[in-house]
Amino acid sequence: MEQIYTIPVNEAFEKCIETKECPFCQLEDELESNEIDLILGASMMEPDVRKKTNKMGFCRSHYKIMFTAAKKLPLALILESHLSEVCDMMPAPGILPAVSGKSAAKKLSEVSSTCYVCSRMEYNFSRMLDTAAYLWETDEDFRRKCKKQQGYCVPHTARFISAAKDRMKSKRFGEFYTALYSVEKKHIEGISDKLSRFVKSFDYRYANVPVDDAKDAVEKTVALISGKKPK
Repeated sequence: MEQIYTIPVNEAFEKCIETKECPFCQLEDELESNEIDLILGASMMEPDVRKKTNKMGFCRSHYKIMFTAAKKLPLALILESHLSEVCDMMPAPGILPAVSGKSAAKKLSEVSSTCYVCSRMEYNFSRMLDTAAYLWETDEDFRRKCKKQQGYCVPHTARFISAAKDRMKSKRFGEFYTALYSVEKKHIEGISDKLSRFVKSFDYRYANVPVDDAKDAVEKTVALISGKKPK
């Protein structure tokens, strides 16, 4: 399984040495872009895919992305069949309206909490995390790439650690965590320093504190903590 994802994982880690972004965020962004392109393009009319989109729908975030993608007809066709299925989730009141209402609430709640794009992304991303752990364990060049990263966002740091813990023996995991800690601690301290200088820039007592490289401190901090840059 790991072999399928080796190339994109390696490419993301190589690229992010230069861009100084979280490589896992890079991978997630690519997955999202690919899935959106597919669902509004080649996959739109595939019966198996349409069956899943009819049942699952999409989250608010991905509806927004698709709506702004300038492909209104594909989205309209997807919505047409999905809306028909949503309508069927509300049975007529019949002789027991309370039972029908309870059933409708359950089905509508379920469809409101699922997203085809999110599920596809998670399926592939979880395997990319496993691949990254596998590569760290078996590939010296990949370990070098990991050590040269500026850092990772907090959510992906947690998932990378968990993926490594699930597959590595105690000694190897200890080596992994020590290396990751060194990178991430420096990354967090660097952003913390920028944020502190940004805050001080609003206080006349710190007029001489340099802030040129701290103007994006809030954006960087949000990206670090949440894994998403504010838009």
